Amino acid sequence: MESYRLNSRIVDDKKEYLIQTMNDTSDGVIKTTLFVNGEILDAMVFPHADEIGEEEILNLVKCEHGEKKSELEYLLKSYKEVLRNGRPEMMYHLGTALYYKRMYSEARHLFQTALELKHDYHECFFFLSRTELALGHAEEAVKAGSRAVELRQNYADYRNALGEALLESSSCKRAVIEFEEAIRKNVYYADAYFNLAMTYIQNAVKKEDYHLVSDLKTKCMDMLKKAVLIYPAYESSDFDRATAALKAGDLKGAYNLLMTVRESKKEKQRLEQAVYFHRFLIYTDWLSENHIADRIAYLEREINKNPDYVDLYYELAVCHLHQARFQWQKGINNFQKALAINPDLKKANRAYEMARDHSLKLNDAITGISDKNTILE
Repeated sequence: MESYRLNSRIVDDKKEYLIQTMNDTSDGVIKTTLFVNGEILDAMVFPHADEIGEEEILNLVKCEHGEKKSELEYLLKSYKEVLRNGRPEMMYHLGTALYYKRMYSEARHLFQTALELKHDYHECFFFLSRTELALGHAEEAVKAGSRAVELRQNYADYRNALGEALLESSSCKRAVIEFEEAIRKNVYYADAYFNLAMTYIQNAVKKEDYHLVSDLKTKCMDMLKKAVLIYPAYESSDFDRATAALKAGDLKGAYNLLMTVRESKKEKQRLEQAVYFHRFLIYTDWLSENHIADRIAYLEREINKNPDYVDLYYELAVCHLHQARFQWQKGINNFQKALAINPDLKKANRAYEMARDHSLKLNDAITGISDKNTILE
């Protein structure tokens, strides 16, 4: 089978973006890679059916390439428009989209600008902390994370994010406090258990707090077992090697391997978010029923982790309204099909008119709650 490759370049604000899409004939996938000034920013892989013709392969390559190019162009355009409009809510939502696309510098600028306009925007502090950490700015991540926790002390995710920033800045004792608090807020928080084990190990390496070193192996194995029990996907060859290194007393080796496992999980989640998260928030014209279903499933998982996070319930409610709109439209479409077969069917005519009128009211209500220009305030 022939290999196809498409390249597109976009120059924006002294940055050159290169989008490269090709089909891998050996693995049976289509790969799209995004470069910024010659460095890889992101890579996406899309599998396809084994039995597929040359023309279909070429069409898939063109389709994926065109879609990714459109996404990038829209994100870059939206970035400038959102900054110009000065709406902190839009800055936050676009910032999260850029965060999941690894466009960290742009995301950080949006979060920082939003916080200049809205000083108590806890979601912005939370994502700013995660963004700073992704950029390697541990101290800045601690500052932003501390402010998020100060504003919403009961949010387990905020505690966990602050703990990760503290761990990166070698403040193991403080990190332990945050991870333990996250677990108190949610006893089924696998990431917090996993991070707590890593912190115990790092503390033993750094020798920061003597009291945390006691029963090190027992405590770490207990935390890791709880993490795996809640999230079995943690188990892998690297995880097994990490626990073996821990038992053998190779603390640095165990920590590095556990870091690999943790980052692998984060990358998997990032890729899942990058597929639909930004589309729900930004690409309102592309909104589909599948995107809504994915977002509902994501929000329900987040609510299980953070049952006191009121904004998650709000967004979930908006998603269900969008879902209802899609279902209502399906009903209208089927009334139309019935009338195409029998235009004189009175009950179908009456039902169609009533459904169409109600659909307009439903759309007006959803637009008022979740306006395309304000995007879930």
